[in-house]
Amino acid sequence: MIAARPHARPALSRRGLVAAGLGVAMLGAATQAGAEDFTPPQGCTAFLAVQTRACTVSQHYTCTDAPGDLWRMDFDEQGAFYLGLIDAEAQWIESRSLPSGTITRTLLPARDAASVSTLLSTGYDDWDFDEIRGGERTRVTGFDRLTGGTEVIDGETLLGTEFETRYYNEAGTLLSTITGREYVSATHRRFFSGIRTWRSGDQENTTDSSPAEFLYPGDPGFASTQPRHNCGPMLSALPLAEDHA
Repeated sequence: MIAARPHARPALSRRGLVAAGLGVAMLGAATQAGAEDFTPPQGCTAFLAVQTRACTVSQHYTCTDAPGDLWRMDFDEQGAFYLGLIDAEAQWIESRSLPSGTITRTLLPARDAASVSTLLSTGYDDWDFDEIRGGERTRVTGFDRLTGGTEVIDGETLLGTEFETRYYNEAGTLLSTITGREYVSATHRRFFSGIRTWRSGDQENTTDSSPAEFLYPGDPGFASTQPRHNCGPMLSALPLAEDHA
């Protein structure tokens, strides 16, 4: 899922407060371009690291004060650039761009909340919610569908999905779409990126952020913040589609 995985409330929820605190507290150490191993905040435990084909590494962790919530911090060659939060149904709650500090937040409750349980049990799930970023409100609609295919990547069994996500402004005008194929893990109850195409007007961009390695506590390189697949000047020059998953 690209962006659901979001009516308005005037103040940050408990999750929002946690996200803001983590983003500020971790930014100094986390943005040292892989100079240090990843250390989750106090009260949190890292359980999975995913190296991707797009020269990024994602550190996944949980926190005791928010049972069921799943956190993810992404690193590229320059350091940490993304902090995201989803709930136990893989509904997107909040994300922060670490370089800019921009926060994008789901306005809860969603009109139609995303549900990984529904997807896994029926093969299809759609969603409809609003998100807010920098005071601008956007409507997000779309679906996930199981393709029926299964792929094993680095020993991890993943189910193939196809998806479409549409973004509208408050006037109902279509701003952009993202389509493609991803992976969903029944074990982790979350999505992992794949090949996706972003379109807006005459602009189009395709990226492949598929997982290449799954690392667990005790595995060599588990805590590393240094990406190691397909890195280099050609890849780093490519624009990346927005990723809330």
